[in-house]
Amino acid sequence: MADLRVALCGGGTGGHYYPVLAVAQRLSKKYDTKFLYFTIAGRLDDKRVERDFSNVRKIPLKVRGLLRPIYKPSNIRVILEHLVQAKLVKKEMEKFKPDFLFSSGGYVSFPVVLAARRLNIPIFLHEQNALPGMANKRLVKYATAVFVSFEESIEKFGKFAYKARFTGNPVRQIRRRREEIFEELGFTPNKALIVVMGGSQGSSFINQKMLELYDLVNWNETNLQFLHVTGKGNELKSFEKYPFVKAFEYIDDLHEYVAKADLVITRGGATSVAEIINYRRKAIVIPWSGAAENHQYYNAVSLEKLGLGYVILENAVTPELLLSRIENSLSRKTLSTPVFKEPVELIIENIIREESR
Repeated sequence: MADLRVALCGGGTGGHYYPVLAVAQRLSKKYDTKFLYFTIAGRLDDKRVERDFSNVRKIPLKVRGLLRPIYKPSNIRVILEHLVQAKLVKKEMEKFKPDFLFSSGGYVSFPVVLAARRLNIPIFLHEQNALPGMANKRLVKYATAVFVSFEESIEKFGKFAYKARFTGNPVRQIRRRREEIFEELGFTPNKALIVVMGGSQGSSFINQKMLELYDLVNWNETNLQFLHVTGKGNELKSFEKYPFVKAFEYIDDLHEYVAKADLVITRGGATSVAEIINYRRKAIVIPWSGAAENHQYYNAVSLEKLGLGYVILENAVTPELLLSRIENSLSRKTLSTPVFKEPVELIIENIIREESR
């Protein structure tokens, strides 16, 4: 299979976008590949795709997610909007003639997957979370296969569990050395580096709790150094008085810092958890209680089972507990695990094998 034409969708947040990006970039290295990417107009994928991809045509879709609870009458309008967009998607796919569709779920996948099904285009799904999202659970019946990030997710697909393949969650490749990271930040190489982040949108809750922790830390005696990403639009001045903290609103290649950290303090988003697992980092995970179907909690528990981290629920977070967990985490040995193929390689192997039948 020398040449490929691939339709893609998955965006809105980094959790949906970065797995698609990782797969697409690896496909481009292996094959002469052209992409048709259906983005969510105005969201993260729509803003980045043309910068991150080569040989891509972008089609922004004006879609939004269903409101909770699902039975709200206003959702009728949302469903109608999706059906209108599905007609646009079908028209674009007919012109592009993709070999297959790769979708990472989320509400944008509804019109895209439905259009691909009508055109008999092979559909491959990826589920990032331990607890599968509504889109993938509803659309798996149309898929050739669904790739899952956690083995325990397989049974959650019920009668379609036979379509599930445990691959893990694709992450971006690392190119920078630890020495480069420390030199750039002006940090001391023999002190621990702790990366604090609240997901692609940031977290005011984590920002506030960490400020309380920084007040607790002894400035002169600490062996801790913090890289704190607050999220865009959040005030940085509050962090300036702490010499052991470097704060930024946003870091484009944050995964490079995560991969070199001694510890990560984070929400339980799929991309964050995947990077921690793949880079074998230690972590303290504070799941966002407002996440759909509480999926961040299940992601965090899956990571904890691997011996890589602690889970602290929002209502239990105190600066004293955080400091205790930091000290315990840094002193713990990480459980050794066998080396498997990269998730992105497993996904591509599965797709090519199915397409070659």
